[in-house]
Parts: sequence; structure tokens; C-alpha cells
Amino acid sequence: MGKIHDFVLDGLDLRNKVILDAAVGAGVSTYFWAKAVHEQGGTSKIICVDNDLPQIWIDRIKKRLGEYSRYIELREADIFDLHFIKDESIDIVNCDDTIVFLNPRPLKLLTALKEFKRVLKPGGHLIITSEIPVESLENPDNEGQWRRWNLSKAIYDLKGETWSSEPLPEELKFALDILGFDVYAEKVFPSAKNSRHKEVMDEWRELMLKDIEEIPWDNELKGALNKAVNRVYDKVMSDGFLMNPSIYVLKCKKRKTT
Repeated sequence: MGKIHDFVLDGLDLRNKVILDAAVGAGVSTYFWAKAVHEQGGTSKIICVDNDLPQIWIDRIKKRLGEYSRYIELREADIFDLHFIKDESIDIVNCDDTIVFLNPRPLKLLTALKEFKRVLKPGGHLIITSEIPVESLENPDNEGQWRRWNLSKAIYDLKGETWSSEPLPEELKFALDILGFDVYAEKVFPSAKNSRHKEVMDEWRELMLKDIEEIPWDNELKGALNKAVNRVYDKVMSDGFLMNPSIYVLKCKKRKTT
């Protein structure tokens, strides 16, 4: 992920800024931002929001960030409603691996982008990083990731929720233009094998098993789903890698007059 974040952070002045991290997730992207803030003098603050921030995740994020955690403020909040943030008070919005969860498209996607526009200062930066979905198994290396995604979607369907809906770059750029953002830099990073697959899969399995418990069906179905999750987990462990999909980055600015 280092090369991606090098591109994300390239050319950004992170001195005396207020940065919104939407949404923080496990804090992987946050680490790079907080480290860059530190390297540029440590004069900025990162407001990290997520709609589900139990104490165990707060502890994990702070452990991941280490000394850089002093630059962040963690808040449990919905990115569709950032009422605690004043209009035009944010310098930069980091949206890493977030828009994939803004369902159903395009309405929730547009709602979130509109809220980002509200809180951003004129000329402020919106940096979006997202995955391009794996849509086939033509490449056998994709099997672990493909099965992980599709099982996740099935489990969420049983909960009456939606797992993900990945906007493609052209779709997203169309929405950004409508709402008053200009893309000034973009790049696609090709798929690659993730050697840190165990960490990713451990977190995924933990979340999936928790979600299965919330399904209002009998224990027989839950048991079958638990076995399916473990089979996917074992498949990736046997492969020795998780194939990360291609990732695209759009670096945008809010128009000063819209």
C-alpha cells in the first residue's frame, strides 16, 4: 500500500490543516496520513469517523498508529450526517475504501459526496481511493478474493443489508462533476498479491462470524455459514496470499464557485 499512499499524499500541504478521515475502518490509511502529518511538523488534526467504533476497534486503531495517535480524534458518526462539523471547516477529506459501502448507488454515494462538499473549504481536497471489483474467475489467483466478497454479500443479504456496490472510476467522476468537484490527478494501481493476507482474513472472519450470529435464522443455517466462512479462510491460507484487486485513486478539489 506504500506506493498508493505515496501518490495520495504527494503534493499535499499537511501543515495547520483539519483533515476528515471518512471512514477510519481499521486505521490502515489513517496511519499513513498521521505519519505524514508528523513528518510535516505535527500541526494538523485528523477527525476519524466511522459508524461503528466499539472500544476494541478504538484500541486496535490506536495501537496501529502508536505515537501518531496523538494527531487523531475518533468519533462514531455516520458520514451521511456530519452535523458536528461546521460548513467549510475541513481542508482535506480522505475517503479510503469507503465509497464501496455507500449503497444503493447512486443515491447514497451522492448523499455522502454532498456532505463532503458541505464540510470542505472552497478549494479543499477530496481524495478517494477505491477498489475495482473482481467480476470473474478467469485468473485463478482471484478465487480467494472472489469467494470472500461473494460470501460476504450473501451473508449481508440474509441480514437484510447490502455488502458493497463498487462504483467504477467513470461513474464516480460523473457524480463528482455534478456536485462541483474537479479531478486534478488520478491513477490506477494494478492487482497484486497481498502477503499480509492473514491479518486481513482474521479481521474478515471475525466480522463475518459476528454478522452470522445476527441473522434471525436457526442454528443449522448459521452453522453452515460458519463452515463456509472457514472454508474461504482456509482457501486463502492455503494459497498463501490474498489477491488485492486493482485500486484507483481520484484526487479532487472542491470548486471555489459552484
